[in-house]
Amino acid sequence: MLEPNTKEMVGNSRTKTGSPGIDAVKSGGATGSDTEIKLRRLTHDLIERVKELGCLYGISRLVENEENSLDDVFRGVVELIPPAWQYPEATCARILLKRKLFQTANFAETAWKQAETILVNGRPAGKVEVYYLEEKPHACEGPFLKEERDLIHDIAERLGHIVESRVAENRLHMMYIREKKLHQKLQSEMQSRIDFTRLLIHELKTPLTSLMATSQLLLEETADTKLEKPARYLWEGANGLNLRIEELHDVIRGEIGRLKLNPGPVDIEQLLLSLVEENKALAEQYGVTIGLEIEDHLPDVRADAERVRQVMLNLINNACKYASEGQRIDIKAARGQDSMLTIEVRDYGQGIPKNRQQHLFKPGYQQPPSQNDSPVGLGIGLALCKTLVELQGGKIWLESKVGKGSRLFFTLPALE
Repeated sequence: MLEPNTKEMVGNSRTKTGSPGIDAVKSGGATGSDTEIKLRRLTHDLIERVKELGCLYGISRLVENEENSLDDVFRGVVELIPPAWQYPEATCARILLKRKLFQTANFAETAWKQAETILVNGRPAGKVEVYYLEEKPHACEGPFLKEERDLIHDIAERLGHIVESRVAENRLHMMYIREKKLHQKLQSEMQSRIDFTRLLIHELKTPLTSLMATSQLLLEETADTKLEKPARYLWEGANGLNLRIEELHDVIRGEIGRLKLNPGPVDIEQLLLSLVEENKALAEQYGVTIGLEIEDHLPDVRADAERVRQVMLNLINNACKYASEGQRIDIKAARGQDSMLTIEVRDYGQGIPKNRQQHLFKPGYQQPPSQNDSPVGLGIGLALCKTLVELQGGKIWLESKVGKGSRLFFTLPALE
């Protein structure tokens, strides 16, 4: 702590009375001409300015050295201060920063003091203090020069900026470490989920392959008999389960960037016509009809035909589930914007509330069907559709109102 009788000389006098060194030359009876006296004064002032610049440059070098801690910088700065003052041999310095103290080896509090507050983020955080150990001739501010007041102000200001910068760097570093740990944890959890899903797929596929082969053989053996119908149900069930497992596998491969497509020219009109014909039985099962509207002279699209078919089967299947019985499903294809072709699948069912729409394309999300509130399926169909559409350069989105049904759109790049 400072002694009570210590006097802080913080005057803001702008009148320069001249350098004590030059006054001493005059009082000593120097016989040089006025030109010589002016030259000596200029030389003295130049030397002082060089010392001040050397101090500021030294601070910059300390900061630039990444190996220096904040304490190392402050210890270095306190040693740079005395040589920058007019009487370095009689100068000592101290830097107070919150609870830390840095001072020169010869430090002692005297009556000849200069001080400046260190501000960090606009708040006082410490002080820079310079003392003369013995009385010196009067200058602009007691024994100190006006330029030394400017220098100590610059030093304090720079130290405040250094603290702010280091604190910000430390925070960013801690945030980076935290983010890195979270990222590693997420990667580990994702890998665990992927490994588990792969194992699950393998465990399901092994007995299912045998079941599919057996059910197909049973269907052939029971043709034109009373057992044909249950045999067909068995085969269709096994085949449906196999398709769901393949979809789950596709979702996993899409997440890790290993889902490969085979794009090429696709006649979208013919593909949609064949899909409507194939799904008539499904529509009848749900009590709906499927309508198709295709714009004249529709261009081909560049896509993977099997993957487009997979997307459409998912959308038609969803539309059948959620359409009101006795209503219809409309499929439309038309030119969109930016050389894209837009395909729409619309149902007239219950619609989807706003709070559910944002989750619709996330894996595992299940939208309750129109008939009851129990979830069905694995909730991966629309997530897979999103992946497949985006991999082919398109986008997919939903428009829906409760009680008015839903409209699902997706785009594909058109070939002109």
